[in-house]
Amino acid sequence: MQIDLQTLKELELLNFDSHGLSVFELIDQTSTPGGQYKLKQNFRKPSDNLSEIVNIQNSIKHIIKQLKDWELPIDSKLMDLLDVYYFSKSKPLIGTNFFARFLENISYRFIYKDFKATFLNGTRYVIHFLKQISNYNNKIDKEGLPVLLADIFIQISEIIELQPINEAIKCQSVKKIPTIQLLQFDQAFRDRFKDNILQLIDLVYQLDVLISKARASEKLKLSFPEFIDSEKAGFKVEGLYHLFVNSPVINDLNIKADENFIFLTGPNMAGKTTFLKSCGVAIFLAHLGMGVPAKSMTLSLFDRVFTSLNVSDNLPKGYSYFYSEVKRVKEAALALRESNKVFVIFDELFKGTNVKDAFDGSLLIIKELVKWKSSFFIISSHILELGKEIDSFPSIRFMCFDSRVENGKPFFNFKIKDGLSDERLGLIILKNEKVFDLLDPEKPST
Repeated sequence: MQIDLQTLKELELLNFDSHGLSVFELIDQTSTPGGQYKLKQNFRKPSDNLSEIVNIQNSIKHIIKQLKDWELPIDSKLMDLLDVYYFSKSKPLIGTNFFARFLENISYRFIYKDFKATFLNGTRYVIHFLKQISNYNNKIDKEGLPVLLADIFIQISEIIELQPINEAIKCQSVKKIPTIQLLQFDQAFRDRFKDNILQLIDLVYQLDVLISKARASEKLKLSFPEFIDSEKAGFKVEGLYHLFVNSPVINDLNIKADENFIFLTGPNMAGKTTFLKSCGVAIFLAHLGMGVPAKSMTLSLFDRVFTSLNVSDNLPKGYSYFYSEVKRVKEAALALRESNKVFVIFDELFKGTNVKDAFDGSLLIIKELVKWKSSFFIISSHILELGKEIDSFPSIRFMCFDSRVENGKPFFNFKIKDGLSDERLGLIILKNEKVFDLLDPEKPST
């Protein structure tokens, strides 16, 4: 699945400025730096292969059943030490007999400053890692493993059975291995069997990612979605909420089979933007093979998630706010051209121009978007007049967030419902915040 930088930022999937919370921070329960790196790469490119997603789902579900049994027996410190070992510029011994290795052992102590750290201690760290993974491999019950996990452990078993890897694993005490034997292992680990051990490390990182997703799904009480194999876009959800909201209000979308477009209205502060983000995050997590923040969800496979929620002008490039909006709409059109299975979210079209142009432009854009039956669209708008013009399209569902006014104050229930909302609360909010009084020079400040 493709996902561009703006969408990653707008849905707060990754943290780019070290401020605020990101979805990645909630999901990242990894134990190793390599696992964390792989998870972040996964966030930048989720899967768009249904079989792959289902395999990931099945693996995560299996791990959740006995989550404590799947704790990896390694930590970041050990993996960092292995990185230092394999990034060392010193070369392993080349001697093939005891006497040659003995001489090299003496000379290397003078040639390489990191002789002890790399040749001796580094080799011990690798052996310790191999022993830990061997024990872990023996501990895991292989009966009934899902396809993805079974394949990982088949590869692990094949690697740890290789000589001299298996010989190293059988060593009783890592600390008591003679220096000459350590140098022999070092030669194997960094020469002939280097790729095997690096592959083993990568397999551990793959497990780390799956275990992290399982931990997060369990901790956040996420539910696994169901994918439908259909050329037409589909999206139904019950009990949807946003991960960042404490005590969230849940919402349902019972979208019909022939509907792939939501025209969303409602006053400011009623919950539209949070809802839009909730939909985008749920679609994204589903394509990671994870659970989603909802009671249940059914969706078709998408090749891309595309959002336009916080467009801004670009002064270095000389782009006005409106031109930046136009560029984003053009990028959405190109995305649809490249792959017609796109989940598109727009939080109001053309806010940077006059009402007439915004109306005409939005109408023309919507009339073209409804032609893309394999994609799904959610567009919010304050231009209610658009509703009359697009009411005849069967694929469009009109939904809104409502509000009420009591004693001059707005109240929101943050629940989505069918229909158009004609609520206009801007003046009420301005009055309640005493903006007009502050701007009146004849009124005293309070």
